[in-house]
Amino acid sequence: MKDITFVIPMYNVEQYLEKCLNSISSQNLADNTFEVIMVDDESPDNSLEKAKKLASQYPYIKIISQKNKGLGGARNTGIRHAVGKFILFLDADDWLLPSTISKLLQLANKNNLEILEFGANIVSENNEIINSLSMSSHGEIYTGITYYSKIKYGGSACNKLYSIEFLKENKLFFLDKIYGEDFEFNTRAFFYAKRMQAVNNICTAFLQSSNSITRNNSATMKNKYLNDFHVILSSIKSFQALQSKATDPLTEAFFNERLTLVNINAFYMMFKNKYSYKRIDDYKSKLKKDNLFSVNYPVSHKQKNLFRKIFLKHFLLFRATQTFRNLIKK
Repeated sequence: MKDITFVIPMYNVEQYLEKCLNSISSQNLADNTFEVIMVDDESPDNSLEKAKKLASQYPYIKIISQKNKGLGGARNTGIRHAVGKFILFLDADDWLLPSTISKLLQLANKNNLEILEFGANIVSENNEIINSLSMSSHGEIYTGITYYSKIKYGGSACNKLYSIEFLKENKLFFLDKIYGEDFEFNTRAFFYAKRMQAVNNICTAFLQSSNSITRNNSATMKNKYLNDFHVILSSIKSFQALQSKATDPLTEAFFNERLTLVNINAFYMMFKNKYSYKRIDDYKSKLKKDNLFSVNYPVSHKQKNLFRKIFLKHFLLFRATQTFRNLIKK
């Protein structure tokens, strides 16, 4: 068994691969203690050829090609083939900061952790640090549910070290071919986790690309995201219904906040992208019909909670805002 497996999905990322791989080689880990699984998700560019070239330089690289299954499906392939004790998901356009991973591994092993969260820099395309995510549980180890009630960190799957045994025992895999797969995956992971900890060590950098899903102007991508929000809500709701131990107040609060956050994110995306009131109202009606509309539970994120209270609790403000925008256009 290796100490750690790094999983890198590949889809139209050939220009990022070398920097990403170099950041792993800068960790000062012995070659026989880790592996890198690069998953070619039927990428239409030269990512596979680039990966093969890099694999000729680095003995720890394993390349797996598959039919397109999306980011989540590529990560699942990494989970299934991993031989590391821990796994770290690394998007190809992100990179690790030098000599940071060994400290995480020491802590995770010492405390027998199932999930360890760590800090990240959000970096612009000009290589400027826009923001930093950093939080600590001050040495405390919590169950996932208690952890969530106390520690608010990043929602990404890429600022976490996961125990492979923990993932496989609980059959924790990502949903294929959806946007926002991290949120749904971590909802189940936090529910199952018995030993979680947070450190404020900043270990990775996330590239904030202008072509990301949330910043891209593609109407097709936005509409797919709305459909995927529905999938995520359905999955979380179904998962909650299957859990006999999900009735205590702290666990109920966990699921309520997670469901409300997905609602907020969906409606905020429509609001920000100036969807018509009819489109917004139709989406609301569909969620209500499927018992997925959840806006009554407060969330810890202040701006999102304000949006919830102003617009989602008083839905006619959406109509008023849309009318005002139309008047300005005239």
